[in-house]
Amino acid sequence: MAIIRLQHVGIVVRDFSKVCRCFEDALGMKPRDFRDDQSEGKQHDSRVLLGNECWIHVVYNWHPEKRPYLYLQEYGEGLEHIALESDDIEADVERIRRLGVPIFRNEILNANDGFEAFVYPEDGIGFTVELIQPHKTSWTYPEDAEGAPVSSKLGVRSASRLTAVVADVETSCQRFEELFGLSSRDGCIQLGDNACLELQTDPGTAPRNRGLQRITFETSTLESDLEMLRNQGVAVGEDGLLSDCGVGFPIQLS
Repeated sequence: MAIIRLQHVGIVVRDFSKVCRCFEDALGMKPRDFRDDQSEGKQHDSRVLLGNECWIHVVYNWHPEKRPYLYLQEYGEGLEHIALESDDIEADVERIRRLGVPIFRNEILNANDGFEAFVYPEDGIGFTVELIQPHKTSWTYPEDAEGAPVSSKLGVRSASRLTAVVADVETSCQRFEELFGLSSRDGCIQLGDNACLELQTDPGTAPRNRGLQRITFETSTLESDLEMLRNQGVAVGEDGLLSDCGVGFPIQLS
């Protein structure tokens, strides 16, 4: 396998403008790089940079046959997939095929965002994993953002951890290593060189209780960040969990 890093985390939203405003107003993380050239023109995209060569990909899609729209109708807003950057997507896909796992549409898609291939939840560990190899129209981490503050309001340094809920942690770790060549330790999978994925056991039976659940941001000013957010009316748990700050998914500060 040739996985380099976690490239992005895809979120689907109902109100694109509102979510983008909430990222900026509540978290000081201004979305950038708006585009509308995907999904046959029936999709709006922007991204929120996370400081460690990856980003949150904000998607509003209204094409009735596309994955983001179908996810939104079934589950609502939230974390929909992770994208692992590859430097040899053809070799990665061939390995997955040899394991008998289908790739969406059985092809590598030449999309405006890169060469893409998708492994769906029922064939992976409960949520969609995208393999992506950049090409000339792809987003890459912008040079002007390297070393720059992630947030204008918080002391966030980077997004360090994703948390997902699965039926069985050990089985899912083995499956992830088998499919993507990424090893795990104590239920934590290293996603290349810039982030990790922590797996937890399913606390319930509803489908929405499984899959990607939250992103953890490391901050150098934790107490003052939490106090500022409380003063803005954001609900903050004792563990630094922001259950609802308007961006469509829970965030944890640590």
